[in-house]
Amino acid sequence: MLFREFAQLCEYLEKFSERTKKIMTLAETLRRLNRKYVRPFVLLMTGRIFPDWQQKTLDVSWSTIAHIIINMLKIRREELINAIKKTGDVGDAVKLLMQGRKVTRQLTLFSFNKDITIIDVYDTLNRISEISGEDARTRKEALLSTLMSMLSPVELKILVRIIFSDMRHGVNVGIMEEAISKASGIPLELISRAHMLLGDLGEVAEIALFEGHRAIKNVKIKLFRPIKPMLAQKAESVRDALREHGWETAFEFKLDGLRAQIHKKEDNIRIYSRRLKDVTVSFPEIVDLIKRGIKASEAILEGEIIGIKDGKPIPFQILMRRVRRIEDFKKYAREIPVEIFLFDVLYVDGEMLIDRPYSQRRKILEEIAVGVKLIPRLVTRSVEEAEEFFKKAIEAGHEGLIAKKLDSDYSPGTRGKKWLKIKRVLEPLDCVIVAAEWGYGRRRNWLSDYYLAVWDEEKRKWVIVGKTFKGLTDKEFEEITKELLNIRDGSMSDEA
Repeated sequence: MLFREFAQLCEYLEKFSERTKKIMTLAETLRRLNRKYVRPFVLLMTGRIFPDWQQKTLDVSWSTIAHIIINMLKIRREELINAIKKTGDVGDAVKLLMQGRKVTRQLTLFSFNKDITIIDVYDTLNRISEISGEDARTRKEALLSTLMSMLSPVELKILVRIIFSDMRHGVNVGIMEEAISKASGIPLELISRAHMLLGDLGEVAEIALFEGHRAIKNVKIKLFRPIKPMLAQKAESVRDALREHGWETAFEFKLDGLRAQIHKKEDNIRIYSRRLKDVTVSFPEIVDLIKRGIKASEAILEGEIIGIKDGKPIPFQILMRRVRRIEDFKKYAREIPVEIFLFDVLYVDGEMLIDRPYSQRRKILEEIAVGVKLIPRLVTRSVEEAEEFFKKAIEAGHEGLIAKKLDSDYSPGTRGKKWLKIKRVLEPLDCVIVAAEWGYGRRRNWLSDYYLAVWDEEKRKWVIVGKTFKGLTDKEFEEITKELLNIRDGSMSDEA
């Protein structure tokens, strides 16, 4: 498939909003594709270059893209900014600026006679992601500039959107899963499940279209390919949780730590965060503990890593210093000792356990975790016992409880009532915005990351307590951006 055809399809999909029409169009396209084009097509169409589980990033900034465009089109920076304001989209702005202009093409990547395919684009972006070391930014820019110079206006528009993961054609993962189901004739629930287990929708599409129903049904978890964690819905009280679960359930302490998915194959141990980031290097003592304390050759485990000081858990934000500041690792390892408490097992010695009930998984975990602590648990039908257990969790410095239905399977990447979280009800807190950052991607024209502060009466100053970037509509982001800029400009005028 030529990248020109891919770009034209993206523009076509952008013209209408009907979900069913998008699914049918994508399904028809998938059926026509040669196998080697399927995976890059699915990933790029959903605004992805890498599958969810891969520890890779393109690491190309907005300033790099702007620099390439300005040099390639021989325009001033102000022209690019004005075009973005006019169109509301970087991709549309680049297309507008490129139309009617002569672009100096480079010959170091493709020949003039070669049509650029989606594989050419996909492979080039992967090559860019692998560039590191001295002058990495310069080399990344040179390779990307060469590719961009070979593209037509519509192709360049779509490439820029891929880079910023902002496709604007309404094709999300859910729609693509339905299109794969329609094209292959395989039920949607099997496509979704395979995607959750493999973490690569492009690979799922390839298997579905060319290997069929049985191959999709037999998809298994793969070691060192982390899967999205199962999540819990909120419950107002332990009574509500018991009622929802049929008046008998398992309650576990809810710890305020780093959700860890641990993959073990003999002495090879990797630790992944909730966002599937490899954080192994930050927790060498946990690696050693898993090597010694798990009696299985292969395993995928889930647990919570918490920082401990004076016998009490420390806030999550302090724990994360060990993850974010690798250069000062020895210092923070001394200052922030950690413990891990396991609470689930998803795979042991070749057998996938996610379809087993929670009660069986916990029993298996108890059998293999002979030298690693398990999260405190209570199985009960009693509201009074559950409330007393909740009280113990709070007194120990934890957030509350997680209620787990005894017969529940493990559903990767989903949030449902099989797991329910019960936390303390806190008083509302009035905060003010004391700083803000410009967003990126779809939010690049708004101040969308806000630093929140409260007034410290003793020190007589504002103290930052957190940062937020969720929960607002596009209109609210736009209104707050205008208000914050007015406040900034007004204060600057006062100082002047």
